[in-house]
Amino acid sequence: MPVSLIAVIVFCDVLIVAGLAAFFLTGASHVTALIPTFAGFILQATAGIALLLPSVRRPAMLVTAVLAGVGIAVALSRPVMKLLAGAALEWNAALISQVIMALGCAAICCASMMFLLGPSEP
Repeated sequence: MPVSLIAVIVFCDVLIVAGLAAFFLTGASHVTALIPTFAGFILQATAGIALLLPSVRRPAMLVTAVLAGVGIAVALSRPVMKLLAGAALEWNAALISQVIMALGCAAICCASMMFLLGPSEP
């Protein structure tokens, strides 16, 4: 089993835990605090498909890389919009959760690309 595939699954677990922590530890009342959890579940599902079905492993990892790229854009959209509007960013739980999601998705994207650019499996 490729190490990069295991890394993707571990980083997905980090996203899931980060989203749950953001929701429960801050006492959030909106489901938007769980966005990293939803992203982690979706990315872990595509990585799980790649793990269980070797015949579609490379296409599934390509989907994982693309979805992780979308996750980066989703996580950074609000902070970037605030910065472009000239507002200052406050380091609150929401911003920390967005940064963790962006970094997690970046790590997943990198690990997926390492898998795709690595040697083909026999």
